[in-house]
Amino acid sequence: MIRYRYAFLIGGSAAVIIALLATDPDGGISTGMLLLSLVTPLIAVAFAHLARKALHDYPEADARPLFKTAGEHPIGAGLALIALSILCAALLGMFGRSAHAQPHPRAVALAPVLSSEISTHWPELRPRAYIPALISHESCITYKHPRCWSPTSQLRTTREEGAGLGQLTRAWTPTGALRFDSLTDMRSKHPALHEIHWGNVYQRPDLQIRALVLMSRDNWQALRFVEDPMQRLAMTDAAYNGGLRGVNNERRACQVAKDCDPQQWWGHVERHCLKSRQALYAGRSPCDINRHHVADVLRVRLPRYEGLV
Repeated sequence: MIRYRYAFLIGGSAAVIIALLATDPDGGISTGMLLLSLVTPLIAVAFAHLARKALHDYPEADARPLFKTAGEHPIGAGLALIALSILCAALLGMFGRSAHAQPHPRAVALAPVLSSEISTHWPELRPRAYIPALISHESCITYKHPRCWSPTSQLRTTREEGAGLGQLTRAWTPTGALRFDSLTDMRSKHPALHEIHWGNVYQRPDLQIRALVLMSRDNWQALRFVEDPMQRLAMTDAAYNGGLRGVNNERRACQVAKDCDPQQWWGHVERHCLKSRQALYAGRSPCDINRHHVADVLRVRLPRYEGLV
């Protein structure tokens, strides 16, 4: 007979997972990342337990006689417990450093430039880790990909080109006419970007970062009527990926929808995507890509870069 607590834990966990999947705006991706983050501590505890046993697998190191003797006196029992806690904490800490991805080495190398550009062009940004998190998403197909955090990172198809750390993009119509050019548009708006152009963009990581910071700042300022700073940052990120006009149109759709607050991204505006739902890349639509962009940058990658800049 299954014990009540096991039934409760298994059934309750299943119910939570089903609810998360049913409400997942990213088709299960955000739920998968959340479950992975929850499983990691369990793996760490298992590792620490097995490592402790492995370190004491010979008679001279058998801690059981020691703890039996120490338990005969309150002070001895306390000291034994402290020693065990220190050992477990050390093992868990070692596992934690290897299990949780650290900032990419190229990100660390570019940290002074990142810090300078943010301080100069968007000093009020909080959290500052947003910019490196955004770069990580834009340039890293995987953490170990050769173009992760590389100024030469490129997405090139017959319809568009995304360049560098921030994937500054220009796109063409099927007939070859230029549809939009974010780099040239940013140059025309900001004198600080007069040096960057399509001929040198891959050689100027400093200007790539500056363009990314200024573009994000422009979107942030345009969304100044969104009161909560983190909701505003989420919309800023959605605008970086899919355009400010698209975010504003989705806020309008939210405004006229039942029980939807256009001041809130999570659970409100994010559920009113007006972008195409036709598969574009790897089976994902522009709507899927945009919603995953916000969740990945703010909830997955941003914590990894806290303190970098």
